[in-house]
Amino acid sequence: MGVIKNFRLPDNYLYISHLDDIGEGFQFWILPFSPDTIADTANSSFQETNALGRSAPVYTFSNAGPRTVQIEIRLHRDMMDDANAGISNVRLKDGEDYIESLIHALQSIAVPKYNLTNKAVEPPLVALRIGKQIFVKGVLTSGIGITYSKPIMHNDKYAQVSLSIVISEVDPYDATTVYKNGSFRGEVKTLREGAYKYWGIEEKGA
Repeated sequence: MGVIKNFRLPDNYLYISHLDDIGEGFQFWILPFSPDTIADTANSSFQETNALGRSAPVYTFSNAGPRTVQIEIRLHRDMMDDANAGISNVRLKDGEDYIESLIHALQSIAVPKYNLTNKAVEPPLVALRIGKQIFVKGVLTSGIGITYSKPIMHNDKYAQVSLSIVISEVDPYDATTVYKNGSFRGEVKTLREGAYKYWGIEEKGA
């Protein structure tokens, strides 16, 4: 495959790191949608101590996080096929489309993967990017909810599928980094290098 110049990864995508049935060790899907709402929550915890002679307790910082991003993805089979054709590195099985493959992949990250070579358990990690507003890398802490909706297509599958997920962030960040990057923290070029290498793409720009 020749080098494609001035190409940038689409703004909305989902990246799964521990599925290596294609050999690259990751899978990614282009998501042709912008969700109506995204819940991006950052938690903070303080230890409360009541001291003599004070009208208010002493609060000692305990921990922050995890940050969670909750999103409901509404997809149509035809839109997913068109968006991922020639872009996604997912190898579809006979009779399978991109939505079916995405569902199987998300269901699989509820459990870890056992690497027979080094006898290690590989945790299931995902990364989600929505435009230039939201990026999170972490684990699915709520499981996955799937809702199928009519119409029924010619292949006897529901045309519309809604996926409800909550991703909890795993990388730690300090106040300076969060102030600088906000909800887009953690999105780095190295995360995309495998995808660009697969495509034979020469990336231009951030």
